[in-house]
Amino acid sequence: MKRHWITFLFALGSNLVFAQTNFKFRPAAHSHNDYEQQKPFEKAYSLGFGSIEADVYVQNGELMVAHNREDIKPERTFRKMYLLPLLVNLRQHEGYPYPGHHKVQVLIDLKDAEAIDLLQKMLKDHKMELQKVDFVLSGNMPKPEDFNKYDKILSFDGRRNITYSAENRARVPLISADFKEFSSSGWDGTTPLSTEVENKIKTFVTQAHQNNQKTRIWGTPNTVLAYQTLQRLGLDYIGSDDLDKLAEILN
Repeated sequence: MKRHWITFLFALGSNLVFAQTNFKFRPAAHSHNDYEQQKPFEKAYSLGFGSIEADVYVQNGELMVAHNREDIKPERTFRKMYLLPLLVNLRQHEGYPYPGHHKVQVLIDLKDAEAIDLLQKMLKDHKMELQKVDFVLSGNMPKPEDFNKYDKILSFDGRRNITYSAENRARVPLISADFKEFSSSGWDGTTPLSTEVENKIKTFVTQAHQNNQKTRIWGTPNTVLAYQTLQRLGLDYIGSDDLDKLAEILN
């Protein structure tokens, strides 16, 4: 079985490994709404995104990539769409997912609570190879007091309104928030943010960084001004559904 996997991985390699001369790593870029991309992993990876998101359900004992259960398609498995391409590129780049010894965060939105056990088993089979990939779980997560029941190959996406013990905080490398937590009126990304909202975001970033945690805000607009504003305010990850536009801005 293992030999079959290796053969399959290297058969994929020629299609998934890009020319290093054209590569630019964009550590702050986060690929959101992977299900809207024709090639979810490959698109974000080719643009050097530092964080790539996958929404997963469990169906027939397999992790399936989809935003809604009714959108599940048999061929869209997490193993095929994310894990196998990662393993290919780890073997091409001296144990790192990207050339130049750059790591990547894979943010996995658990749509089913039982997905965590299936994911853990899958990843533990390749634990030594995946040391330079940060798997951060979001969505249907366990309670903070249960974090240490899971293998350390998995970490968790924290929330700003939760107080974590020092032990639990060690498993939370990322703190995420909905933009609505900073502004109830929303933002279309075509006009500047108020000083009040900017200061709230700056405080969020500062507090997270004091705890050695990175930051992400979801629900932000896909506009040039929005990307530039979030970058200026110090967000570690800037999410986008328009990957090419974000990549251009982060150049």
